[in-house]
Amino acid sequence: MTLSKTKIFSLIGALFTLPLIASEAEINKIWCDSQNGLAEIQTKDKTFVDCLTSIYSVEAEYDYNWKEAIGQSLHYAETTGKEAAILLIIRKKSNKNYLNELTRVIERFDLPITVFTIAE
Repeated sequence: MTLSKTKIFSLIGALFTLPLIASEAEINKIWCDSQNGLAEIQTKDKTFVDCLTSIYSVEAEYDYNWKEAIGQSLHYAETTGKEAAILLIIRKKSNKNYLNELTRVIERFDLPITVFTIAE
């Protein structure tokens, strides 16, 4: 899979509605509402999908936790029958390009995961 085929979406417009200091759950709720999704939906396995839209089962995670987000997004996709997605929250104080690391793994293993990004 080439970089041009990887689905990565940034939502700059949503940033204007975020509080100055927001938790992962607050950021997820704002983003999920903007996608007409349902936040914190319990699955048949008693796990909670951060956001369930008509297309995606989304795991919201801060950038440094991208590795955990891969597994959770795939699990949520399997249990809901939706496509796997990650909402990667890019922290202002990040000193690494975690999005690049995440994208490399998705591409290398051709993982069926869509990535959305939002700045903290």
